[in-house]
Order: sequence, then C-alpha cells, then structure tokens
Amino acid sequence: MTGTASLRTGSSHPWFLDDERPAPSALRTASPSEVTALLREELAGLSVSLPGPWVPAQPFVLPRQSYDELFGIARTLLALVRRAVLALGTGWPARAEALGADPHDYPLLSGQDNTETAYCSMMARPDIVIGENGPQLLEFNVSGTFGGPNESHGLTEVWQHTHRERFFGHDPLATRVRAFEDVCASRRLPRAIAIIGSLGDLEGDDADIRFQERELEQFRRRGFTADFLEPDRLPEALGRPGNLRYPLGLRNFAPADWRERGQSLRPVHDAQRAGLLLLPPQSSGLLANKKALALVSEGRPWMTRAERRLAERHLPWTRITLPGRTRWEGQEHELLELLLVRRERFVLKKAIGMMGREVLVGRYTEPVDWRQAVESAFAAGDSIVQEYVEPATCALELTDGTSTFTAQVAPVLSPMLFGDRPGGCWARFLTDGASGSASRGVISVGGAGASENAVLTWADPTARPAAGTEEERR
Repeated sequence: MTGTASLRTGSSHPWFLDDERPAPSALRTASPSEVTALLREELAGLSVSLPGPWVPAQPFVLPRQSYDELFGIARTLLALVRRAVLALGTGWPARAEALGADPHDYPLLSGQDNTETAYCSMMARPDIVIGENGPQLLEFNVSGTFGGPNESHGLTEVWQHTHRERFFGHDPLATRVRAFEDVCASRRLPRAIAIIGSLGDLEGDDADIRFQERELEQFRRRGFTADFLEPDRLPEALGRPGNLRYPLGLRNFAPADWRERGQSLRPVHDAQRAGLLLLPPQSSGLLANKKALALVSEGRPWMTRAERRLAERHLPWTRITLPGRTRWEGQEHELLELLLVRRERFVLKKAIGMMGREVLVGRYTEPVDWRQAVESAFAAGDSIVQEYVEPATCALELTDGTSTFTAQVAPVLSPMLFGDRPGGCWARFLTDGASGSASRGVISVGGAGASENAVLTWADPTARPAAGTEEERR
C-alpha cells in the first residue's frame, strides 16, 4: 500500500538489514486492529507517544551485530566524555565552571566528590542516527530522568504478544535494578530504595501511576524494599539520620524542572545530609553538557589513537562556539566564518538543553536567522556546532488499525546503559503528521510529535552470547 503517509522512498541502509531473516511483518500474529488496540490500551499512562493516525505495526528489528554495536559505541564514548569532564578540574563545582555552567544550578551536588565521580555515568542514553558510514552519536542524556526505559519496556511487551518470533532486547527496568544491586553489594547497603519523584511532573493521561508501580515491582522481584516517595513524604518515610529505612534513592526528577515549578528541593537536600545516597548524582548532568562531547570530538591529549579513530568515526565533528581557528575537512578555518559560509553543513545546539529545544539546523534555517543565532552563540559561548548528519532510512510497517503499509523512516536510536550494562534501546521517528517538525530537522517526542518504538534484535538460542552480556541474559 502506498499513499500520502509514505514517508520516504528508497531502500533501507545495509546496517539495518539481515538478509537471512524474514520480514518482521511476516511473523505478526495479531490483526492491525488488535495491534493498534493493544498499543493504545497497554501503553496508556506510560508516557508513550503514538500520535497517529499511523502507528508502528512492528518493532525495529536489527541484526545482532548492529544491535550490539550501538551499546559498544555508547559505552566507549560515554567513558571518553566522563574522562574529559573529570580532567576539567578538581571537584565538581570547578568542573561545572569550566564548562561554563553555574554551580548554583546544581543544588543537589552532594559535596562527596568521590561518590559523585563513582556514579556520575551510572545511567546514560545517547541519541544515535545511522549515517552513510554507520552509527553517529549526536548527544548524550545522562541522568535518571531521560525517556526510554518505561517506553521501550512497554513496547517490547506488546511486540512479544503480537509476533510469534521471540525477539530479544535487553530489559531497561531489570538492568537498572541490577545496577542498584551492584551499589548495594559494593557499599554493603541493605536492599531498600526510595524512588523519589513528583506526580506534578506528569500531565494529563500521563498522571497514571502504572509506570511507577511497574518500576517498584521490578525492584521488589529482586528482593528490594521499594516505595515511591514525593518530597513532602521524605522526612517521615526515611526515618532518623544514620538509620534510614531507605539508604538508596533513585532520582526520578530533574531539579531544574522542580525549581521552575516552585517545588522545593529542601526535603531532598535534607535527606542527602541525613545519609541518603541519591543516584544518579547531579554531577551526571555535566556529562550531558554538549560541550563535553565537543571536547572528545576535538581530541584530548590523553586519548589514544584508537580512541581518536573511534570518535572520528562515530561522533560528528563538534566544536564549542568560541572564536578561533579550527580544522575541518583537512583545512584550517576561522570557526565563525566557516559556520556562516557553510550554513547548510552544520547544526547549532545549546550546550545545556533537552527535547530538541534550542536547536537550529542550518539547511532548514533562513540565512539571516542563522547568522543572528550563530553570532549570539559566539558572544555567549554557550553552544556547540555539529556537522549535520543525513540520517539513513529503514523499512517499518505502519498501521492505522485497518490497513498496513511499509514506509522508509529515519529513526533516532537510543541505546541505554545502566551501570555500564546494556539496558534496551528506544527509538523515535517522524510520521507525516509531524511533517512540520520534520522540516526543522529535529526529532523529539516532546518537541516535535515523533512516534516511539522499541529496538530489538533476533532471538537465537543457539547463538553464543555477545561479549559482556552474560549476566544480562540470566
């Protein structure tokens, strides 16, 4: 079936293809109406965006080599970003200042620098597109509040029920629990955790607490005492200092969101002073600062040749908006002049930002607007520029509940890491209903109305486990 909803023409990039496997659509056991109903019903209240009228009728299914490669790239580049940030100064306030950030914007820095350093990269999710030469990592989300864990878990549940093939995917919720098990083992803490958040962070139908119950159940299955606590319940629920009922806290909120809404952080800060180990620590936000990615792209003196080659291959050319000369495509350029002359080749991003906000794609921006934004960014030194990556496409079957058709879509792939373990992969892609956002070249659920999906691979019980994933399979 073809028509106006056909997103792109052409064929899938080879990275997405496994010629020895059938099309996932051939394995579907549910009708289009059943798939649509199950997606809407099972995922209600789980923050999953299915704007419609076309929704996915299948998961993204990658060859195992491609699936594993996503996590390998994410793990290596996250380690480089972490090391680049640590090298900026002694102590986390100094590192924040070195990145041009205000330490006062990180009010939950614990002051326990060794602890912050140990866990700053505990939870991470990059955004990756497939370029002409394979995966290209565009940015990192490093915190406890990034989207993807509940979404990919719920979507995977749907696909396992609607297809006869047992697709494989690392479970983000289970993997996150294992990361906390490691913390308990290394610090000799009892298995008791408070998931700290606020129902005020949710809006509309998303206020359904089912996803919170799902998260708690994952912890309880592994022997944790677990509860969801809003800030006003913290003092009473935690108990007295030095003998807390919950020695661990999962930070399921963004401090900036609470401050913007007028929500006090004092109960959380007091809980930290009483001994609560809040993870991930707020130092993780500095790893999400896009300037850190620019440092790795430019190259650090301590990087090995192998690390430089990997960064050059999988990280688009990225620089901080500071005056001076830089090397691009084998030649020296004044950075500001290069961006103005070759506008169509670059993307401008705020160093601290999320959900595709404050991102300009040069080829989709009027020259006068581009010049103004670039000059402002250089005056403030608060942004990065990144070489534009034309995303490759793959086939995905879509349905409106009655009929199906196969479209070529260009997904953003987000492999998740928890305690350095692979923890599932989330994806967003644009449909015709979001074509206005697509023209800006930005894919974001919150900012552009993108649709979501899970990224899986083929289950093959006869295959040897991929390196580093044995425990995840247990």
